[in-house]
Amino acid sequence: MIDAAATPATLPPGERLHPLFLLTGLGKSIRGAWGLFAGGAVLVTRNQWWLAAVLLGGFMLLSVGSLVLKWLKLEFRVGRDEIRIDTGLLNRTSRVIPFDRVTDIDIEQGPAHRLFGLAKVRFETGASAAAKSDDGVLEAVSFHRAEAIREHVRARRGGASIEQADVDAARPPLFVMDKRRVALAGLFNFSLAIFAGLFGATQTLGNVVGFDPFKRSFWNRALSEAGPLNELVLAHQFISFAAGILTLTTIGIVTGLIRSTLSDHGFRLDRTDTGLRRRRGLLTLTDVSLP
Repeated sequence: MIDAAATPATLPPGERLHPLFLLTGLGKSIRGAWGLFAGGAVLVTRNQWWLAAVLLGGFMLLSVGSLVLKWLKLEFRVGRDEIRIDTGLLNRTSRVIPFDRVTDIDIEQGPAHRLFGLAKVRFETGASAAAKSDDGVLEAVSFHRAEAIREHVRARRGGASIEQADVDAARPPLFVMDKRRVALAGLFNFSLAIFAGLFGATQTLGNVVGFDPFKRSFWNRALSEAGPLNELVLAHQFISFAAGILTLTTIGIVTGLIRSTLSDHGFRLDRTDTGLRRRRGLLTLTDVSLP
């Protein structure tokens, strides 16, 4: 429970992140190490199983160990007019965020958070994107605790109360994206970076995984049952190249549709007395206020 009477000099006892932070944090570490897993896959294809096992096992041990240390050494205290976050093992750092500097609090729920009733809390202070860091983020607290912290901060800085939030929720939305609009947005969400990444992957790992749509041999295997078409591809090299471009473009478009569906599913924009409120996401739900 939040101690509304606490002062900067008498902050309440420290709280830790939810123990399931170890699980949600491990998923984040794994997503950030895709290059390491790709390297392990290459080693496996070369029958170097032991080296791949040592590489991936060492990564998992280091990841779990660092998460345990972070969970043990991170404490946060929600006081009357500020929140204090203490982190670090050897070099102990304390960050104090006064509530009058907080523009709003964003609540995010990834798939693992939703499964276990957790939430990620981010304290927005109006800093530029380059100046933002994870120092003002609570990676995993219970969802009810996250809502309690947000309401406490809003009340202390003169923001919306719980009753006002109910009034805002009853208003009709300013904008809603249905499935057709999400799909239309996905068609224009084609990323040249994804296209370049796919092209680079086919040229570096194409022979390993057996997927290189720019080579005649690939289409020869794929079209082995289509006699005339297969002969046409074998007779003209540029047809293989054009087919490769078309294949990667199709993959890029499908990727854009998937990205838009995951990020903008259920998109809803509402007007509140303090600004705008945006909620969206299929697997990862975000609830963000825009002053």
